Amino acid sequence: MKKILLLFLLITTLNFSKENVRAVSTSQFTTEMLLAIGAENQILGTAYLDDEILPELREKYNKIPVLSKGAPTKEQFYSLNPNFLTGWKSIATPKNLGTVEELKENGIEVVFTKSQDSSKIEDIYSDILMFGDIFNLKDNAKNVVKNMKEDINKVKEKNKNNIKVFAYDSQESAPFVVGGNGIGNTMIEIAGGENIFKDTNFSFGIGTWEKVLDENPEAIIVIDYGSVSYENKIKYLKNNSPISQLEAVKKNKFIRIPLSYISPGIKVSKGIEIISNGLREEKK
Repeated sequence: MKKILLLFLLITTLNFSKENVRAVSTSQFTTEMLLAIGAENQILGTAYLDDEILPELREKYNKIPVLSKGAPTKEQFYSLNPNFLTGWKSIATPKNLGTVEELKENGIEVVFTKSQDSSKIEDIYSDILMFGDIFNLKDNAKNVVKNMKEDINKVKEKNKNNIKVFAYDSQESAPFVVGGNGIGNTMIEIAGGENIFKDTNFSFGIGTWEKVLDENPEAIIVIDYGSVSYENKIKYLKNNSPISQLEAVKKNKFIRIPLSYISPGIKVSKGIEIISNGLREEKK
């Protein structure tokens, strides 16, 4: 029995190498990371597209099969004969593609990005460089990181004052918000904002309307994604929400940002720029 197990482990280990990566990516941010470093020929399929793919990556993306809008089935996944999986951690659960242990037993190398559980931009850089190593595209990954750093530094140079910000994701009975323990809060700070929920210990979580009223933010970031459109979120905030009488709401001090621009991937530099530009407009 031990010999059989060792043989199986050897086979599954040999199944994965830098020269033979057959990947499936189940998040937009990992898909865009891989496309940005030039790994498109090693991606067999993708899933979980939140919104529009970056224009400069669209041609590459369109050549890769989309397995599902959400979580692909095990049948869809294994039909591609992959040996590598990345994306949202939630994909490695019994109800989706199986646990990490099960996937590894089936010859799948599972790599989840550190930055999806982090508030540090540096962890996104580390993830990109990690993918560069795994896919044997180190120089490309270094260039992606270099360009991101330059773009973020340009924004930092423009922002001197903090503007009080409420970052609204969704929900009505209690707002689902950007908290203080994720990349969204860091982006707001770099862009020149002060997140009114910065003292929470979650990345995204439940806030209170009372807190928003007490803080009286100068600007409201609204995350655009999902079944409720950006326009309908604004309509709710203006007409039916407990904060409809705040000055920021009455004066339309809204900043739209698509979800993929506030997720831990290569779009964070552009996302910071979107927030920064919006905050500077609110100050005029």
